[in-house]
Order: sequence, then C-alpha cells, then structure tokens
Amino acid sequence: MQEYDLPIVVTNHGSAAPALLKVIRLPTSWYAVIWESAERYASFSQERTALNGGFAHMNAREFLDRVQLVASFTHGISFEWGEDR
Repeated sequence: MQEYDLPIVVTNHGSAAPALLKVIRLPTSWYAVIWESAERYASFSQERTALNGGFAHMNAREFLDRVQLVASFTHGISFEWGEDR
C-alpha cells in the first residue's frame, strides 16, 4: 500500500482554491479524496480492469496523472500541483 498526500489547487470551480489530494494505492485498486473543506470534497476510485490496463506498472508520476484524469472524467474536477511529486 502506498499513500499520497499532496497540496493541490482546484482550478475549475470558481476561483482557484487550495485543497488536499489524498490517495491510497493498493495492488489492484485505488481510492482518492479531494478535500477543499468539510462542505466541499469529492471521493472517487478505480479498480484494475482489462480495459484500463491497471496501474501496478506505473511510476508515481504516471499513477498520479491517472488519478488526475479520473478526477476530471468522473467529477469534472481539474487541479494542478507542483512537479515535485
């Protein structure tokens, strides 16, 4: 199991807003929460499937890019963070 805690900036819901991205990465699934405040948060996850090809082979940057893509696709949430991930 790997955990990621990253400060992010949500860029598409009004003014840019600071938030936290927390991701728990397991061998065949992952779970993430974008936390802006107690009233504004979103959770999402993904399981390994034949269609998505899984993510066990990905390095941290590739994996977090996948998380960013799923956040955008499933919740319409766009965010940015520093390149030092």
